[in-house]
Amino acid sequence: MGKSTEEKLFYYIKTGKLHRVRSLFKKYEPSYLTGIVDRQGRTPLHACCLLGDDAIMRLLLKNGADTGITDRDGNTPIHFALKYAIQTVRFSAFDDLIVPLLKACSRHVLDMENNEGKTAKEYVADLKRAYAQRREDREAERKQQWREEHEDMSNKEDFKSGKENYSLRQTKRITESYDDWAERIIHERRRKTTSGKQQKTEENKQHQQQEQKARERTQKLEKEHEAYITRMSIKRQKLKLSSLLTGYENQCQAIFCSNSTTNLKFIDLPWPSGGDTKEMIDLVMKWSELKTAGDDRKKFLKEQQVRWHPDKFLQKCGNRLHFEDREKIIEQVKELSQEINALLEGEF
Repeated sequence: MGKSTEEKLFYYIKTGKLHRVRSLFKKYEPSYLTGIVDRQGRTPLHACCLLGDDAIMRLLLKNGADTGITDRDGNTPIHFALKYAIQTVRFSAFDDLIVPLLKACSRHVLDMENNEGKTAKEYVADLKRAYAQRREDREAERKQQWREEHEDMSNKEDFKSGKENYSLRQTKRITESYDDWAERIIHERRRKTTSGKQQKTEENKQHQQQEQKARERTQKLEKEHEAYITRMSIKRQKLKLSSLLTGYENQCQAIFCSNSTTNLKFIDLPWPSGGDTKEMIDLVMKWSELKTAGDDRKKFLKEQQVRWHPDKFLQKCGNRLHFEDREKIIEQVKELSQEINALLEGEF
C-alpha cells in the first residue's frame, strides 16, 4: 500500500527533498499541507526547524505556515530552530534559519513558554552566549595555532643559525606578532575565497555558454524538424493532388471521348470536384500549380478552357444530357468556363 500524502510530506522533509515538497504544493492546497500534524502534534514547519532545513522552511513560510502552533511539549517551530542552532553552534544558522522565523513570528509567539518553561527569547539569549563562547574558542584556537607556527619557525631558525642568507620572508614570519599573524591569516583566507569565487564565476560562465550552445542546437534541430514536416506535408499534398488529377483525367477520357449513348445526369459528369464552382476552380488552380514550367501550366489551363467551353461541351455531350438535369448541367458548365477564362487572364 502506498504512502499517504502526510507520510510523503514528512518523509521528503526528513530526507531534505525540496523538489518533492514543491511538487506536493503544486498538487494540493498550501493550507492543507502546512496544517498537517503528526502524532506528536508537530507540523511540517516543526519538522524542518528540528532538522535545520532552512530551504524547506522558507518554502513553508512562503505558503503561509503558522509559526504559533505548539506540539505536545509546548514547542513552537522557532523553539526547535533555536535548539538546533544552539546544538550545532553554526553561525550561518542564525541568518539562514533563525532570522526568517523571527521576521515571520509575532511578539506573542516569542513569549510563549514550552513545557520546560522557556520562551524563544530565552533561547535566543542562550544562542548568543553559545556564539560568544564559540568565538572565544576560535580565538584560542587561532592563538594556539600561531604559537605552534611561531615555535616551529623558531626551531627552524635555530637549526639554520649557522647558515647565512636565509630569506627575509622567513625572518618576518618568525618575528611577527599575534596581531600581524592573525591579519595575515585573514588576508590569505580572503585571497582563497576570492580565488574560489572567481573560479566558480568562470565555471558558471562556461556552464551558461554550454547551455546556450545546447539551446541553439535544440532550436536548430527543431527548425530542421519543422522544415522536414513542412516538406513532407507539401509532398503528401502534391501526391494527393496528382492522384485526384489522374482520376479526373481518366473520367474525362471515359465521358468525353467515348461513343456511349447513355444519358448523363449531373452526377455522372467528371466535374473537377463535387462541390460548388469555387471549389472546382480552386482545385483546377492547384492542379495547374503542379506544372512546374509556365508553359505547361498555360497548356493545362487551355485544355480545361476547351474542355468546358459551353459550345464544345454541347457538341460532345449535348444529345446525351438527361432532360431533368440538362439546364442545371449547362448552367454549371457556363460558370466553370467563365472562371477558367478569368483564371487564364489573371495568370497570363
